[in-house]
Amino acid sequence: MLILQKKDFEDADINKAIRDTATISRNVWKYVAELKLELDEELVPVKCSIDDLNQVFLNMVVNAADAIREKEEKNKTAGNSSESSRGLITIRTKRCERGVVIEFEDTGVGIPAAIVDRIYDPFFTTKDVGVGTGQGLAISHTIVVAKHKGTIAVETKEGIGTKFIITIPVH
Repeated sequence: MLILQKKDFEDADINKAIRDTATISRNVWKYVAELKLELDEELVPVKCSIDDLNQVFLNMVVNAADAIREKEEKNKTAGNSSESSRGLITIRTKRCERGVVIEFEDTGVGIPAAIVDRIYDPFFTTKDVGVGTGQGLAISHTIVVAKHKGTIAVETKEGIGTKFIITIPVH
């Protein structure tokens, strides 16, 4: 359980954290996708626990790369190897009335409608045994919603891709 302590919160540059995450996770996505950054350079510093948000950002990039890899494998299995299998991960930042919005969008397999309501449940995973723990989105949800009083939403289309929209309030 995360315990909120005011000393954990400091002004941080969300764009820098996104750039750092893109760099550290490069080996996860570079073989399956391009990673595109659309960052609002006018963002104000955000009072947050940047270490926790870095964990959220990393979880989002890893999940996006996994979804693209899964789509590539499905295309190969279906004999569609002639289709371009290289995907795209787009990370956007922008200001909104409430604070800062961070979007993670991928061109992966998408999330089936039947399970989208369960994606934040602890230990729920669609990945093979030994590949996923089912903790990434559960932890991300706790960090964003409980610790930062923000929101996390998902838009997804099976076979097309997924977009997570995270809002962190600016106090």
